[in-house]
Amino acid sequence: MKKLIALVLAALMLTLSCAALAETKTYNTVEPGKFIYATSPDFPPFEDRDDADNVIGIEPDLIAIICERLGLTPEAFPIDFDAALEAPGSGKTDAVVSGVTIREDRKASLDFTIPYVTITQAIVCKAGAGITMDNLGEKTIGVQTGTTGHIYAVDDFGEDHTLAYDKYSLAFQALLNGQVDCILVDNLVGQAYAKRLPGLEVVTTTYEPEEFGFGFAKDKYPELLADFNAVLQELIDNGTVEEIVLKWNE
Repeated sequence: MKKLIALVLAALMLTLSCAALAETKTYNTVEPGKFIYATSPDFPPFEDRDDADNVIGIEPDLIAIICERLGLTPEAFPIDFDAALEAPGSGKTDAVVSGVTIREDRKASLDFTIPYVTITQAIVCKAGAGITMDNLGEKTIGVQTGTTGHIYAVDDFGEDHTLAYDKYSLAFQALLNGQVDCILVDNLVGQAYAKRLPGLEVVTTTYEPEEFGFGFAKDKYPELLADFNAVLQELIDNGTVEEIVLKWNE
């Protein structure tokens, strides 16, 4: 009971504090009152589309909560991942929200929020294919252009062993068609595709864990970024982020 009361009070305090932010601040976003974010919605459970073609998933859920607290209306700007990384810098969007790993090279053009989830790279292949980190360099690896999986595959195994696709959906279709031997992808995404596509298995790798964050246009939104971080940290602390991640992984 005490724990329940504490959670209710924490949620109430978050609502009140964020309501105060929304009442007193106006953010200089691409479109007044909106938060437009670039995203590649072929990355379940982080970004996906429902039957009505709406962008759904872990990150849209989080963005909806944060924007509500800050008095902004979220609007997804669907685009290929590689282009999504460039969209904030070109002024098309306020941020990129697309399962983006926080990397030092990306910080040159993006200001990141605090990380909200940790993932690892995984190999997805046909069940029984026997593909592991030990023989991955002998295989043809499918990746999505611009992702850390793409970077690792090229750096570690060479371009001759790597086929890059604009969308993960195309990469997984290539796997099913036998055009690639496996996919190098974030583990939660690999698990989501394996649930949808019978006959696939997910194999762990030895790559270092990665942290996801939301990337804002560089040096453009310091106040908005600070307020985003404040709400995001509270959502992490009160268990909301964990609940949303678990919901989309059921």
